[in-house]
Amino acid sequence: MRSTVAAALAALLVGIACVAPAGGPAASPAAPTTAATIPAPTASVPVPPPAPSPTPGAGPVSASVVPDAGVLFLIGADDAIYRYDGASGRLDPVWRASTFDRSSDEGAYVVGRHGGLTLLRWDGTTRDVGCGSGFGSVSATGGCVSYGTDGVSVRLAGESTARLVLPADWGAGGAVWSPDGTRLLILRSIRARPGPGLDPGQTALWLLERDGRLRELYRPAPQGILRAPRWSPDGGSALVLRIGTTSNSFAADGAETATLLVDIGTGRVSDLGVVLNSGWAVWGPGGSLAYVRGGGRMTWENKTLIVRSPEGRERVRNVSGERVALAPDWDPAHGRLGWVSGPAAPGSGNGDGYIDGLGGGARVAVIADDVRSTEVRCGEGRVVEGLRFSKDGDALLLLCRKPGRDPLPLELWLYRMADGTSAPLVRGIASDRLAGGFGFYGMQPNLVAITAWSRAAR
Repeated sequence: MRSTVAAALAALLVGIACVAPAGGPAASPAAPTTAATIPAPTASVPVPPPAPSPTPGAGPVSASVVPDAGVLFLIGADDAIYRYDGASGRLDPVWRASTFDRSSDEGAYVVGRHGGLTLLRWDGTTRDVGCGSGFGSVSATGGCVSYGTDGVSVRLAGESTARLVLPADWGAGGAVWSPDGTRLLILRSIRARPGPGLDPGQTALWLLERDGRLRELYRPAPQGILRAPRWSPDGGSALVLRIGTTSNSFAADGAETATLLVDIGTGRVSDLGVVLNSGWAVWGPGGSLAYVRGGGRMTWENKTLIVRSPEGRERVRNVSGERVALAPDWDPAHGRLGWVSGPAAPGSGNGDGYIDGLGGGARVAVIADDVRSTEVRCGEGRVVEGLRFSKDGDALLLLCRKPGRDPLPLELWLYRMADGTSAPLVRGIASDRLAGGFGFYGMQPNLVAITAWSRAAR
């Protein structure tokens, strides 16, 4: 049985398309709507073709049988999604052309490259969970949202039919569920990019309230586009990336780019500075936020780990002149913070050989609480490039790099916190093919973005 709040939202969403938004320009006029007159989306959802059989030497391979590793889904260099089963050691292609949305006890939700939502169950079976032909996500309570050229559609948990809540001409370009599945953050295109030049266009951040009201939270002035909105766990704040340039090169260096912390209740905006990778800003216990501040396309320079308290106090966790800090993650069970730490190599051009897989990339994982910190290393002489905690905090999934010029230098390892033992799970993972070398433009793979882990489902 759905909650009273969800039931109320289900009724109120019917009329949202004709509600005049507060705090900004009125939504595009629409005819009065009722449940009987709003059609469900009818466009077919694209289904990725079967994942290809792995080509020897071109894709990931299983490294060993590790029963306590659970199940992993991994995006390979061939754009296929592979399933690693720790109990058997099997690594099989199961899906393709998709990115990970969120994980649950049932499995990992993936968004198709051209729209649609699919659940990849941990047992290897799949289920279509989309509610329209556009892009979207699934809420923690099971609701679905889809946005695209057809507008914004919603299907709440327990419903069989999606409903259109915002028309196509409203200009929605993104929609994300709140943690409790009752509100939506929505990106609205105010002014499209007019063409080549310095004007990137303009996007605004809106909130769809649980009572059906639309409210504009933030609009960059006089221009700027917004991307990647993300809720805080308590639903009181949101992160959003602001880009004020049309130059990919400038944006890669952090010019005219900032990550913003927006208070949902008041609309107050705090500028956190340049955070080049959205996965390098993560919320922790009690509303703390850990993020890596620092521009520049070289990951071994000018990267400082900041922990911001719910009251806005900031604490530096590394000395940026001596060490760089990357890829933070919180231990949800014990409140510890982990990150990747390595020697800074400013002005070295190639990071003392880091693009070649050598030199300044001798990185380790650091696990710290308020009392002490511990260094964790990959096995067999590998260096650490990413980490994530299991839900119970008893294990780490490590992204490890084999030094050298191998085009597939990355591996996944399981590290056990109790006894410090580790085991390789998957080998043969590529660095980013667009980066022209590992670490350039900060484009090495983000462990959280390229994997879904049954032991980390939250």
